[in-house]
Amino acid sequence: MTVVKQMLDEKGRKGTFEEARKVAKEYVHELRKQGRISFSDSCAGSYPSIHVVRRTLPEVWEDTVMAVMGLGEEIHTHYDPKDKDGDYASFPSLEATVLMHIEEPFGEPRFHKHYLGGWMGFGDYKAEIEGVKDGWMISPTEVAEKMKQGKFDEVKGDERWNYTYSQRLRAYHFFDFSGKMKVVNQLKSVVGNLVRNPTSRSAQCVTWDPRWDHNDEQMGPFKWDAYHSPCLQRFWFRLMEQPGGDGYTLHVNGHWRSRDLLKAVPTNIFGVTEGMHEEVRLALEKELGTTVARGSYMDINDSLHLYGHYLDPKEQGLDAEGYLEDIFRIAAGKPIEERVIAPGTDMYDMMMEDIEREYKFRKENPDFGHNME
Repeated sequence: MTVVKQMLDEKGRKGTFEEARKVAKEYVHELRKQGRISFSDSCAGSYPSIHVVRRTLPEVWEDTVMAVMGLGEEIHTHYDPKDKDGDYASFPSLEATVLMHIEEPFGEPRFHKHYLGGWMGFGDYKAEIEGVKDGWMISPTEVAEKMKQGKFDEVKGDERWNYTYSQRLRAYHFFDFSGKMKVVNQLKSVVGNLVRNPTSRSAQCVTWDPRWDHNDEQMGPFKWDAYHSPCLQRFWFRLMEQPGGDGYTLHVNGHWRSRDLLKAVPTNIFGVTEGMHEEVRLALEKELGTTVARGSYMDINDSLHLYGHYLDPKEQGLDAEGYLEDIFRIAAGKPIEERVIAPGTDMYDMMMEDIEREYKFRKENPDFGHNME
């Protein structure tokens, strides 16, 4: 019998959840004593902040899960399930402001065995970041025309996507001074900025569009019936000259307003590093005529959260038991090598083949799974 199954028998769901929070908190306090993590001390009315630096994605992800589990503020959200009486039916979500500093974002091992959903979706998301799903959007030009004609009611309930990250960063729509719709490729602007001045500190691109993303009718009666504003807010790019002056290293910071730590973070980081950061790095190498090495990726989150129902066996069954079991394994000092997918193994080869197959399928079938009507 696993630790969690025995604990569920003895303490029930709530008692097991509370014990997992306790051991996670003890674990991260021990990491702080070792100088391997930093975080704010909790006090009434405060909102926690956490800073984790690790070499690879699985290392930073795992210790961040432990930190948010142990230190996160308990806050119920509109995503938490409710019973027929309207009362919350599961644990509250746990959240904090978090900086994850990944020193080698492309470094191996890159994959944890227990990313929520496994590795399926990584290839699809990389293709999405590269723009393959931009056709799933309602055309900004179409929306603008409806606004001009006083017919916004015809599109405000449209279920097509209002934006993609690729569109916001590669084809940000705006009206010029004559009222003509145009686009700007912000990734191209970042490259141009750094080519003109490799010491620039203003090479960034943003997703937020205040005309839409507040969705609060300040622009008049132009409010979508349903709208989800971007989680990704911006990327900031910094070139650092390599020792000896032989080329550069490209470091990237990403800022996110809200993020699901178990489900979104691993896929997001794989997708944006592969599908955007690499595009900028390779373009810089070509334009500068010198080596540009991959640097660190700092992932800054205003609200990084663990949804409580993901950790509730009543709601998620064996998946929740598995995540809770990991909390106790990590706290007990079990080596991370047992929980990652190492290069050179059959599982790694199968995983990489699956990711590449999924990526190619999406590139060749951009509309698969999407109702275009």
